[in-house]
This record gives sequence, structure tokens and C-alpha cells, in this order.
Amino acid sequence: MDKNTKINEMEISDEFMKADSKETVNVIAQKLRTLQLEGDCGAVLITKDNDEVIGFITSQEILDSVAHGKDPLTLRATELMNTDFVEVLEDETLGQIMPIISERYPNAIVVIDSNRRCVGYFSKNDYRDAMAVLGVYNKKEKPKTPDDWRTKGIALSSLGKRLEALKCYEKSLLEDTNNEKAWTNLAKRLERINRHKDAIMCLDKAIAINSDDDEALVERGQIYTKENTQNLALKSYLRALEINPNNVDALMFMGMEQANLGEIEEAMKSLDKAVAIKGHTPELWFRKGNVLNKAKKFEDALECYNQAIDMDEEYEEAWYSKSMALSTMGNNKEALGCLEKILEINPNNEIAREAITSYQENRKFNF
Repeated sequence: MDKNTKINEMEISDEFMKADSKETVNVIAQKLRTLQLEGDCGAVLITKDNDEVIGFITSQEILDSVAHGKDPLTLRATELMNTDFVEVLEDETLGQIMPIISERYPNAIVVIDSNRRCVGYFSKNDYRDAMAVLGVYNKKEKPKTPDDWRTKGIALSSLGKRLEALKCYEKSLLEDTNNEKAWTNLAKRLERINRHKDAIMCLDKAIAINSDDDEALVERGQIYTKENTQNLALKSYLRALEINPNNVDALMFMGMEQANLGEIEEAMKSLDKAVAIKGHTPELWFRKGNVLNKAKKFEDALECYNQAIDMDEEYEEAWYSKSMALSTMGNNKEALGCLEKILEINPNNEIAREAITSYQENRKFNF
């Protein structure tokens, strides 16, 4: 992600629903409840007759009204909605919107297309993290909440000020600064936005607090893998297994790292140990297939992918790896069928769609 990244290239992760400005808060609350049941807090965007967004309501607005002695069920949407938002076009870049966001720091960003139709919504926390990755944060106000401190930490780290960033992360944990799980959870949040070095720094803190935290060691190993530091990843997995020999994730990810280093036999031993503990699962069959694929044992790899799919026929990654193996063996028609199956499962899988397009245009896949 950089200043040239377009808004529509970002993961607009916050879900939203729309409601007319004349709706009662009772209806709004039902919509928020639906969003929460689907696993996202989200927001209800309030629109006028022409579908123009004029405000938004989250659970916070309803709670605030109660705290101020109001009965939200007697209010209309327009009496409760938050109007502190900014509209941005989906094809604008982060560099284009940064000046206005830095000036205002609104409570939300509404993304619209060229026809002014709403196509996305960013909560304050969501867009602040995106901006912080570019070293931008609200310098006018002192951080007050854990999220404020975390955002400032991300921004300072982006500017190369890692020690200052770590102090901000410590403050984001409040009274939990000596709780290794709090550091691990913070690391997971940072890893999700690709702040790998910061995530490792937080996991190092967790492990310093509790040197027997095998889960933190496995988490750190996975991030080391993403950073292409295989030896450090292996050390983390081996240390986790010293603490807990039955840690299936440590065995599984160590096996994949061994395969990446060309140690196929050792990789299969690690995965077999994981199977002995947990039994065969779709993921373990899939991982075995990937190891065999690296060893160019494509028939055996196909058998593993088929086993994974038999256990979970909507396993997109297994279908994709199967298509790669089939293509390598010259079975392009079957490979194409696997990719088409992925799009049946998930029409939004762009990787599968691009592979199909490549084959249709060039008679070869772009794996």
C-alpha cells in the first residue's frame, strides 16, 4: 500500500446497510443487529430519496442517545445520525485524499462511484490504520484511547521511529502491558495490515513476559515466513515444540518451512506427526499435497488435494492447487474445470478468474 493505491484497490472491510432518512431507530437497530449476526459491527448509512448518503448510525450513536437520557425508539434516523463523514471517489488514490483526511479526521469515510452511488464504508479505526501505514496520523490531538495510541504507533513505525512506536503500543494496552496475550492480540492486528516488523516486536514482548508461550512462538514463526527469514521461522517452531510437542500448528508450519528449504523428507515427517496427533483434516491433506507438489510428485499431490476436497468440497485453496498440479501434468481441461469450480464456490475469487482469463487469451495459465 502506498500513496498511489486507489481506494477501490483496498479492502473495504466494514459492512454497511442503507436506510431511508424517514426510518425509525427501531428499524435501524434491527439492521445493525443483522450486521452483528453476520460478524461485523458495521453501520447503517442514512440516505435521501436520490440515494445520497446524508449520515450514518452505528451502535455507538444509539448508546450515546441513551446516555444523554433520550429514548432512541422515539427518534427518527435524522435525529440520531452522525454527519461527520467525508465522501471519496472509489478511483481516487490515498495520496489524493490524504490532505482532506489529515485536516478533518472525520468519523467515517463513505466511498462513492462516478454516479455518486455508495459502494463502501470505512470506519474511523479502519481508515486511520490505512493512513498510519503511510506515516500519517492526527498530530493535533493527544491520543486518548487504545486505538489512538495504536494508530500513532503504526504511523511512527512507518516513519522509522520504532522505539517511539513501541512506547505507543505499550500505552495502547493500558493496564495489560504485562499480559502476553494482550501483546499477542496486538501483534495479530498489526500482522493483518502487513506491519510484520511491528508484529514481531510485539510478539517478542509477549515471549519475554512468558518464555513458554508456544502460541506466540508459532505466530512469530508464521510472520518470519512472510518476511522470508526461514531460519528464524524454524527456530520459533522448534522452540514451540520444545514447550509443547503436541502443538499441531507448529508441526504443520514447520513442515511447510522445511519443504521451502528443500527438506522434503523432514517436511513429511513433521506433517505425519501432526496427523498422528490430530488425525487427517482438510488442511493437513492440503499441506501434504503442497509438499509433494514441491517434490514434483504430482500424482501423489493430486491424491492429497482430492482427499482435502472430499472432506471440504468448498476448499478453494485445494481446488486451486489441484488445478496447478493438473496444468503441470498437461491436463489443462481438468485444470480449467477446477478453476471454474472455485468461481462457483466464490464468484469474487479474482486469482481464479485471472488464471481462467489468461488461459482463454494465451492458452496457458498464469500460475
